[in-house]
Amino acid sequence: MKGLLGSSRFQAAASAVLALGLFAFFLTRVHLSEIAASIRSASPGWIVASVLISLSTFAFRALRWVWILEPVGRVPWWPSYRATSIGFAANTVLPARAGEVLRPAILARERSLPFAALLASIVFERILDALSQLTYLGIALGTGAAAGSVVSSGRLRLAVAVLAGIAIAVALFAVLWRDATERFFDAAFRILPEKFRPLAHRVAHTFLDGFASLKTPRLAALVGVGSLLLWLVINVQVYCVLRAFGLALPFSAAFVTTSAAVLGLVVPTPGGVGGYHAAVQFALTRVYGVPIATATGVALIAHAVSFVPISLIGFALFATSPIRKSGWKQLSSTPEAPQRPAKLG
Repeated sequence: MKGLLGSSRFQAAASAVLALGLFAFFLTRVHLSEIAASIRSASPGWIVASVLISLSTFAFRALRWVWILEPVGRVPWWPSYRATSIGFAANTVLPARAGEVLRPAILARERSLPFAALLASIVFERILDALSQLTYLGIALGTGAAAGSVVSSGRLRLAVAVLAGIAIAVALFAVLWRDATERFFDAAFRILPEKFRPLAHRVAHTFLDGFASLKTPRLAALVGVGSLLLWLVINVQVYCVLRAFGLALPFSAAFVTTSAAVLGLVVPTPGGVGGYHAAVQFALTRVYGVPIATATGVALIAHAVSFVPISLIGFALFATSPIRKSGWKQLSSTPEAPQRPAKLG
């Protein structure tokens, strides 16, 4: 993280330029007056429902993180929620989704837990998120919800299956064949100077602890089913926005729209600005034939619903948190090795 902070000015500038370029492209495809008219016609009731559902997803994310971290250490829900909220808020202003590193750093500092294991748990979360969303996208494709479009092509179905298989294989191999995984790391670390190898081994060992919940059937079921329920709620949130704009689309249209939004968030811009908007606009116009002014309004509102409320909460929690007093410098120096033995098994 130290290197990240050292180059933050360049990354922030590059990220901002990319965001502005994508957002300009997104807006120039339709007149601003048409976008404004579309947003004014949206149902406030459906938008409020979407906001409330969005806030509930972060409470659920915090609970899932508690389950994932159970083999590493006991973490109450509130510290998990606070770190989650601050991390997601940081993603709206920091480049390259730096909030994903800040989030485990905060919890590691506050709860005296190994940073490497917490960082691994974030990687595990992203694997769960990808698998869950790929599941819903597969349902949309399998039911013919996007029939006749590029989204329903056989190649995309194959890509979905391959990506899901790779993610599952990597996670299971790292846990079920941990000894083999550690031997792989040991072989890879031979390229390092000898004095750095013990530290690298300890970091890798602790990193694998973040996947340890897969070893326990109860925890594996909790995080697996919980992830599917979490993304079902997120899809309901997006569907509420579609209904707010009077779009008579099937519920599975939210699966495709959410998948497009997730792809847009891969673009390294603060809060997904530009990438999120362009991806949602493209999916709605090309897959479902939604008028571009309406699709643009949906993208703007859906993004605001997903990012603005939790960002306000995250910034407020950071301003009142003891972490703020410790300063960013201490957070950035969070140790890689565990500060106390991890509770495994």
